[in-house]
Amino acid sequence: MAKKVTITRFPDAATVNYSRAIEKMINSLGIETIKLFDKHVAPQLTTRQDADYIEDGIFDGIKKMFEAVKSKASVIFATIKSERAASSFVNNINRFNRHNIEQQMKVKGITLVANEPWLKDFLHSKVNDNVGYIKTIHEDYFDCIENIVNDGVKSGVSIKQMREQLMEEVDISRNKAQFIAVDQAGSILGQMTAQRHQNIGIEKFEWYDAADERVRDSHKRLSGKVFSYDDPPTVNGRVVLPGEDYRCRCVAIPVFEDE
Repeated sequence: MAKKVTITRFPDAATVNYSRAIEKMINSLGIETIKLFDKHVAPQLTTRQDADYIEDGIFDGIKKMFEAVKSKASVIFATIKSERAASSFVNNINRFNRHNIEQQMKVKGITLVANEPWLKDFLHSKVNDNVGYIKTIHEDYFDCIENIVNDGVKSGVSIKQMREQLMEEVDISRNKAQFIAVDQAGSILGQMTAQRHQNIGIEKFEWYDAADERVRDSHKRLSGKVFSYDDPPTVNGRVVLPGEDYRCRCVAIPVFEDE
């Protein structure tokens, strides 16, 4: 009886590690934000006495807070740190995917070529993309906390409420990090798998979903169906490979000619 080809795996460990790396940076910036709010803004709100003092003292404190937060962010989210996190993530997926496909090909007696000319530029492009996504997270975070403090002071929101809103923004940014990690893991894995399959001569794949309660109905309907790499399915208006839809954890299982 012929051995069955193992399924293509989703890189859960690489995804979690990447998400945690970004979340660590977000948490550090969140802690510094609260410290700087308590240092520069909160005292002005607790000691306000006259209109002139409020105007000069509070808004000077806000300015100092934002300048200090930007300074902290430039260190916490330094390009070299973002590049390190993104590079580790992308390279981990590459190693994971290559090993997975090597195990699949052994069943058919096929050996992956050692040299992959397309890989260097592909990895470089994906690292750059993810550095950009990390940058967007902390830029969005800064815009939001700026609005929270400015709007809160103008509308008379309490110190406690503003502090809570600032901490909520940290949670929102952590959720963004988790989304990006899963979304990018699926997309990169799907594109790597497609490239390696086609380099071997595999022209078709079987769509395979994650088989849990988070799978979308549109993806469940595709699971088990066979498609050509030259003609992948359209999902929610987009032509996609498994993993390329937003936050998709579906994978492509190789379909061989003798099957």
